[in-house]
Amino acid sequence: MNVVIVGNGVAGVTAARVIRERTPDAGISVYTREPYHYYYRPRLPEVLAGSLEIPDILANPPEWYESRRIEVHLSRAVSSVDTAARRVVLDDGAAVPYDRLLIASGSDPFVPPIHGVTTPGVLSLRTADDALAVRDWASRSNAAVVIGAGLLGLECARALRTRGLEVTVVENSGRLLPRQLDERGAAVLERFIEGLGISIARRGKTVAVKGGSRVTGVELEGGALLPADLALCATGVRCSSGFLAGSGVEVDRGVVVDCDMRSSVPDVFAAGDVAVHNGRSWGIVPVALAQADAAGRSIAGDESPKRCEVVPSATLTIPPVDVFSAGVPSCPDAACEEFVEEDADGRRYRKVVTKDGIVIGAIVIGSRKGVRELGAMIERAISVERHGEAIVREDFDYAATLKAA
Repeated sequence: MNVVIVGNGVAGVTAARVIRERTPDAGISVYTREPYHYYYRPRLPEVLAGSLEIPDILANPPEWYESRRIEVHLSRAVSSVDTAARRVVLDDGAAVPYDRLLIASGSDPFVPPIHGVTTPGVLSLRTADDALAVRDWASRSNAAVVIGAGLLGLECARALRTRGLEVTVVENSGRLLPRQLDERGAAVLERFIEGLGISIARRGKTVAVKGGSRVTGVELEGGALLPADLALCATGVRCSSGFLAGSGVEVDRGVVVDCDMRSSVPDVFAAGDVAVHNGRSWGIVPVALAQADAAGRSIAGDESPKRCEVVPSATLTIPPVDVFSAGVPSCPDAACEEFVEEDADGRRYRKVVTKDGIVIGAIVIGSRKGVRELGAMIERAISVERHGEAIVREDFDYAATLKAA
């Protein structure tokens, strides 16, 4: 069996490992448009900050791939897929046949269609080369505006601030991380962010980037002008699936798959950011890992039920604060309860959401205690009803509770 994988991110490389473990004789070829082996994408802000270089974030040495007979073709982009002929066509015109194909091409940055967005100095961060490009531009800049205050936007803001730039983060909504945090948690995080010397423009809508030969400022709705010589777009991503046009593979914002990660075309699978399951594409590492495992097992012929989704979770580490969020951040209806503990100086915040006594969500800010166990409790639908409000105390024994369950 000849398996071709498009993309060498977390989904593609994890699936390759799973396939090799189950099919010792399969041919496995990975094609990627990037010039680097699989690296830890969440650590790119550290490359931007200058605390790490590209070799520091590589997941595996070249020998790892060689010992597993996984052929990785760097800087070899796939331009189209011919499912009738069972082959992928590379950007240089070469055709590569496959018996089974995995689409793990990830996603691309979404750059909003605002006036002046093509001005030199408007950048985004998705790849290792992006990180180097932003770092280079930052070395010649004094002020930056980060458009978007999601996880990536905040991490990039911290990295740019570390490099000595004046930084303003523009957030369209009324609070930080509205998908991951409640209002009280967002307020705690905002105090930390502002304590780092980073300004936050909440309810700010970017309407234009000013400048000629380079960025000079970012204009918000209402006329406010934020001085900047670097504008970083952190406004989300879109599935990288354009090369599938005309292939017959169903695409609806991404490759539509079932829980076996099968697409609409026989022997074509998808996993990670590019995959859409039950109408959703989470774009987070835990989901990519679960889907890669499911896809790898399916490609290897495993017909057993797959665990293709996990409870969505997010972590944010911006020294000196850690943020963890999993499940639902607030009660969705009157049938659930919220337990909250916040210390007097507002430096630590913990919240557990339960429904019928079962943990369905959690937020922890300013502490790492219990985050792994809380995530497992949500994943396994653990009941903590007998513990009541003790479940949010910093000294609660989460490990013992999880073990007993």
